[in-house]
Amino acid sequence: MKYHRSGYAKTATLASLALGLTLTACTPSTPQASTFTQAAEASAQPPTSVAEPTQVLPTPESSSAEETGAPILLAVPSPTIGGTPAQENAATVPAIEPVPVPVPQTTSTATLPTAPLAPEVVPVTPVVPSTPHTSLGYPVTGTYTFPDGHISFDLPTGWSAKIEQDDYNENADNPGGKENSLAANIFDETGGKVAHITSGGTGGLVGGPVNRTILDSQELSAFDSRDGASHFAFVKDDYPTNPLTVRYYMGVVADFFMTEGPDSTSVNSFMIMPNGAATAVAQIDASMTPETAEAWMKTDQYVKLRALLTSLRYAA
Repeated sequence: MKYHRSGYAKTATLASLALGLTLTACTPSTPQASTFTQAAEASAQPPTSVAEPTQVLPTPESSSAEETGAPILLAVPSPTIGGTPAQENAATVPAIEPVPVPVPQTTSTATLPTAPLAPEVVPVTPVVPSTPHTSLGYPVTGTYTFPDGHISFDLPTGWSAKIEQDDYNENADNPGGKENSLAANIFDETGGKVAHITSGGTGGLVGGPVNRTILDSQELSAFDSRDGASHFAFVKDDYPTNPLTVRYYMGVVADFFMTEGPDSTSVNSFMIMPNGAATAVAQIDASMTPETAEAWMKTDQYVKLRALLTSLRYAA
């Protein structure tokens, strides 16, 4: 038995197929990732309306054409979503404009090595003592004054003096005390010791009978002691107890030693000054002969020693 489908049945089948295809086209594919929720929701909404397909149904008269195998044409319009034709990729992601992010600017300060500041140059002013040459052991030249300011003397050119503490009797009652009991050792240009001068000292004298000859002398104008004027003296003492004993002496002595003959007393330099005892003695060969003594008095060394000793002066 040959099955024969009527023209109306064929048309209905084709219409159903067209409707199914239309619905399939309107169903969105798998939603794509979107950063905007509204776009994703819009893509997921079902179509609000689907246009009915326009059907061209054959008339009974056209059934002969179907039977003959002629194609049947169906006009299927595109589905609309919300009155707008559906398009692929309905969810459109708007472009994200780059937002400028402020980057804190760090100012790199290069640390440059700094040159060390030059030290401030402070001029050094040499200290000049009000009373020159008062340091013990310090070589001095020119005019020297003892620290208490009383006794002064002049050093010949090229000569020097070194000051040291002198012996002192603690029972003495000198105005300057022990600290002003000082001794000046005098040196010539060769470094040899030639004289010894003291100030503010203590002590005493012991003498014996001599036969004295004064070879040279000079009274000092500004060095008076308790016993009167002081004198530079170069003398020769003969000891009567021993005729072979002869002593040559050069220094500054008190007035009572300025005697000659057998009734004299052995000489020593010892003057009682207001600030204590003072002595001034030249370092010479005590065992000279009359001939060598006469020759020595003509030397430059003798002249300088004489000038040194006669320059002694005392200031109150």
